Amino acid sequence: MRAALLGLAIFFCALVNARAKGVRPHAFVDVTVISTYSSRHLLHRTVIVRGDRIVSIGAARSARVPPDAIILNHPGQILAPGLADMHVHIFNPDDGALFLANGVTTVRNMNGRADTNALAQRINAGQTPGPHIYSSGPIINAPEEGWSAVASTPAQIRALVADEARGGYIAVKLYETLAPDVFVAGVAAARAHSMQVFAHVPLSMTLQQVLDLHIDSIEHLTGFDRALAPNAHRDWDEERWANADTAQMAPLARRVARSGVWNDATLVTLRGAPCAFADIAAAEAAPDYRYATPRQRTLWRSQSQEASTEHDLQASCAMSRRAHQMRLAMLRALHAAGAPLLIGTDAPQPFVYPGFSFQEELALHLDAGFTRAEILRIASRDAARFLHLQHEFGAVAPGMRADLLLLDQDPEADLAALRHPAGVMASGRWYDAATLSRLLDEAAAHNRSP
Repeated sequence: MRAALLGLAIFFCALVNARAKGVRPHAFVDVTVISTYSSRHLLHRTVIVRGDRIVSIGAARSARVPPDAIILNHPGQILAPGLADMHVHIFNPDDGALFLANGVTTVRNMNGRADTNALAQRINAGQTPGPHIYSSGPIINAPEEGWSAVASTPAQIRALVADEARGGYIAVKLYETLAPDVFVAGVAAARAHSMQVFAHVPLSMTLQQVLDLHIDSIEHLTGFDRALAPNAHRDWDEERWANADTAQMAPLARRVARSGVWNDATLVTLRGAPCAFADIAAAEAAPDYRYATPRQRTLWRSQSQEASTEHDLQASCAMSRRAHQMRLAMLRALHAAGAPLLIGTDAPQPFVYPGFSFQEELALHLDAGFTRAEILRIASRDAARFLHLQHEFGAVAPGMRADLLLLDQDPEADLAALRHPAGVMASGRWYDAATLSRLLDEAAAHNRSP
């Protein structure tokens, strides 16, 4: 009830503020509305947006369109909820346009940074195009070179979590080399500050130990490889995945489902680098490479060269492909068990491009046996539910944030409809297809300069 009242208060405040500022409303006239994916489509509807909120949805034949409204569509087009990439690292201002052009209007940022916070402020102010950003604090790890937030004692992690709470972050992210007592203290501290917990399963703990803590989400299916191949001779996770015991997947999936812990598989990033490094010339010739920044291009080439000194890259690629098939099988088992799932990409890991990799991740979930409607629901309504923001985004309904996709085809029939939207609205800001194309060209142009 409190959440519903809060949603109504936000809606009416937005409506009053928009009218006070003289903002012209936007109207989608005589569209087919997908209010939530997997639900019955609503034919011949007119949707009015004022400010950043949807204010009304009515039958096209009787709906009143404000005389000053900006009409945004052609009759017969589909209006659907925007989508959420639930594992990203966003800090480059150009990445906002890449997400929007692929229908992503919300992201979960997994490592709080000053430049990410500044970018979120610019997006919220309408100064830069991009998705709405929900961010964890800086990753907390054991003391190692390259980490800014480190903890080796429970007292240290409690202090770090308190700092992140004061910084306004929605969650803490706990990483792989934390000691068990420090990890447990971090979870307790986050709960004390009403923060969510996103984590990699530490190398010092089992998957079951982390599930028993009932954290909010496990990233990349970390810890699953050790649970499924406990007798493997090496710790290299791809080799463990490639040798996973498929008979253990269904029982493990049921334990995950009972725990209530969500999982974000990020299939695209786990399979991406090994094969890209094995044929880096082909990876650099791909069309999306134009969105790699000069720094990324240098870094990825260096990482490929370093990997070649440590591994046979062709063998690593073959191993990665076998591991990928096992991850698909585990994801299929999780889905069958009713375990809660998220869809994310970990962009921008090597050759994993913001927005475009999200389209690949959706397609990989098709390979795992999900229906299109299930995939789209996970990437919208379920993402909002995970963040406890189901009254804020993830559906086309009055009072919701105006995160909308205008499409020429039904994405529940063909996910390819998402690759070329007629337009995207993010927090009430409209970007038609021509504008999105221009923003993509500008992003590519920026990357041609050092």
